[in-house]
Amino acid sequence: MPDLPEHEARRIRHYVNGQSPKDDQAGLVQKVGSRRIVGRVHELYNVHCEKTRWWVITEPTNLYLQDDFPEAEQALIFHLGLGLFMAERSRRELEEEGDEQQVSGSWRRYRQALDAMDDAGESEDFQAIGIKCRDALLAVVRDHMGDAWVGELDDPPKVSDFKGCGAIFAERLAQDRVRAYLKALVERTWDLAVWLQHNTNATPDDAELVLNATGHLLSSLGRLLHREAHGEPERCPRCGSYKLDNDLEVVEEPDPGYLESTICGACGWQSEQQFTGWADHFEGTDLVGYLSRPAEGPSDRLHRKERRPDVDRE
Repeated sequence: MPDLPEHEARRIRHYVNGQSPKDDQAGLVQKVGSRRIVGRVHELYNVHCEKTRWWVITEPTNLYLQDDFPEAEQALIFHLGLGLFMAERSRRELEEEGDEQQVSGSWRRYRQALDAMDDAGESEDFQAIGIKCRDALLAVVRDHMGDAWVGELDDPPKVSDFKGCGAIFAERLAQDRVRAYLKALVERTWDLAVWLQHNTNATPDDAELVLNATGHLLSSLGRLLHREAHGEPERCPRCGSYKLDNDLEVVEEPDPGYLESTICGACGWQSEQQFTGWADHFEGTDLVGYLSRPAEGPSDRLHRKERRPDVDRE
């Protein structure tokens, strides 16, 4: 069984405790495995609470009662199936929330194209998808052509010239192979959208192809714009690893609150701990409104309240 660093066990323990009643808090946390499936790593944990036992699986993190899933692999299969079930919803969101904020106007128009696809049935409906995808791409230009990172241009292209503006974006936002790749995406995706718009024999497959291409380009631009705004990801000052975790340790003395620090998952380096009192943390927060709002998320649907009436899971 893999060794589990204390900060990782603490993170999983805090997650389970946040989902559990006070009389059923987590104790033992064991890491039972790790699976890379379709490029995404899922960590599997065995968690013992005072009354119950749970599997916790990450990416996204969720917990599964071991009474329902005796084996970790069973819980993982269900976890993956739940992800597939939500795939249609998830393609409306970028992988990282910060990426979507960078292309919010474009992504809103892209969602309109997805909604239109749900009701499309004839060739002219699929042609209209091309128009909406084209509008989503042009919105990127309108939103960002005037940004400071674009710089001064001797002969700026028109806003309607997506290929010209996209080439400038690629020059400013990327380097080397990524730059060439982004330029090719700009060219090919725009050509596909315009082709679909004028294709009187458009099929559902044609429209889906253009939707996928448009979503991929918007996602790529959003990621690069996010990097431009926030810089490169942090690396461990000791070993250079990207495996940096945020660690929170709840303390009661000398004052109640928590210690926050950064820990390297590769070499164990830890930054200086910073203390925040609960009073400062919750200052200005509507605690009553937060605690009284309805619970949301897959856990509410997976665990029936009649099984454990004392549990209010989020």
